[in-house]
Amino acid sequence: MKKIWISVALIGLILLSSCAKSEQMSVEMPAEMPAADYYGREFDEAIQEEASPQVKDMEYANASGVQAQAAERLIIKNASLGIAVKDPTVSLDAISKLANDMGGFVVSSSIYKRTLSSGVQVPQGNITIRVPAERLDEALGEIKAMAADPKTGVINENVSGQDVTSDYVDSQSRLRNLEAAESQLVELLGTATSLEYTLDIFRELTSVRSEIEVLKGHIKYLEESAALSAISVDVVAEETLQPIEIAGWKPKGIARDALQALINTLQWFGTAAIWLGIYCLPFLIPLSIAAYFLVKAIRKRRTNKKLKKQVIEEEPKA
Repeated sequence: MKKIWISVALIGLILLSSCAKSEQMSVEMPAEMPAADYYGREFDEAIQEEASPQVKDMEYANASGVQAQAAERLIIKNASLGIAVKDPTVSLDAISKLANDMGGFVVSSSIYKRTLSSGVQVPQGNITIRVPAERLDEALGEIKAMAADPKTGVINENVSGQDVTSDYVDSQSRLRNLEAAESQLVELLGTATSLEYTLDIFRELTSVRSEIEVLKGHIKYLEESAALSAISVDVVAEETLQPIEIAGWKPKGIARDALQALINTLQWFGTAAIWLGIYCLPFLIPLSIAAYFLVKAIRKRRTNKKLKKQVIEEEPKA
């Protein structure tokens, strides 16, 4: 009987201990979290720590996009303009001075002559300048004011903008990563113990430094292009845009055009004569020598014929 009571007591203790453990586990587990989520949380964290490089690259790309949105926008603004002026040469000089006064510079400038249907030659030119981006509108206004006619003197105008913020931010991030890699490679190069290992590090270091130089050049180009706007200006003479008047008759203009056409024709003939003379000079010298001896031979032959004729006429008389 005593043994039976001991067995019952042991069974009771075992049941009580099991209930206590169950209550402890239920208290430690958050009430709002399912059991499967609770037991799998540590496993998920381990999976996240072993995330693939592709996922990390996606996170880096998203971070770059957020940085681009937060950073100040980097816009490259350029413009092109065509104006008709009274004197293109004077206008080109004025535009060049405008660029220098605004803290910019002249990229290129050219001037040439254009022949109209009437034969009249008028000057025409092109100039490309760079001015600070914040003064682009001011520069365009100054250039348009140089037109001979405010209404019809502006032939065309185009202003374009390109947002390079994302490219700029991404290039800076890549540059920082490459510079960090460069520092690590330099440290490894100092601790290399074998020739093969040293050469491998040196080759990788050279490649990284080459990429750094390319990125620095690209970043500098973006910064300078955004800081200085390019303006390309075509400058033509006012006569080029003058309409043909059917009802009006201007003797002075007609006489001027006729005189200019005559001068152009005489210039053409003079140029052709000079070219022909110089081009034919190597052939004229031997031809002249041959002609000289030919004429001399003909004259000698005629002289001999005359002497023979005189001799024949004198023989009967003798």
